[in-house]
Amino acid sequence: MGGSLGEEAARVRVRRLTQDESFLLAALHLQALRRSGVSATDHVQRLGAAWHERADDYPAWVAECDDDHVGMAICRLPVLPHVGGGVPELVALEPVGQRVGPEAVALALVRSVVTWGGREGFRTVEVAPHLQLPGAVLDAARADVLGVRRVSLPTRP
Repeated sequence: MGGSLGEEAARVRVRRLTQDESFLLAALHLQALRRSGVSATDHVQRLGAAWHERADDYPAWVAECDDDHVGMAICRLPVLPHVGGGVPELVALEPVGQRVGPEAVALALVRSVVTWGGREGFRTVEVAPHLQLPGAVLDAARADVLGVRRVSLPTRP
């Protein structure tokens, strides 16, 4: 390490995952959960199987550096065109590994997701409210940070 965020991010190769790589995605997500102190038995099997069934609706990417997996990202596509936001939503972004800093991994993943979104004809990719991307990544990605209004509808009176 030691270069700028952009130089560090350039060391990271990001590629779209195929449906056959569902267990790689799940294993990387499990690493992130464990790092946060979350215990998740059978997580790899459950997430892997669920993503395998819905891979077309939840495109995912893996970040690699020096032959190591260093991160993953998942988007959720709009189910019905022009209903709701009508744009993909970045729902998971997890830097893992030690080869490169987490901000550089996050930036490389964000850039790949945004490039993909543009190629698919979307004007934006929304970031899920629960995702906290570092300020430096938001700046580098030229993000528009908007105020969010959350409304919760109770299921019981």
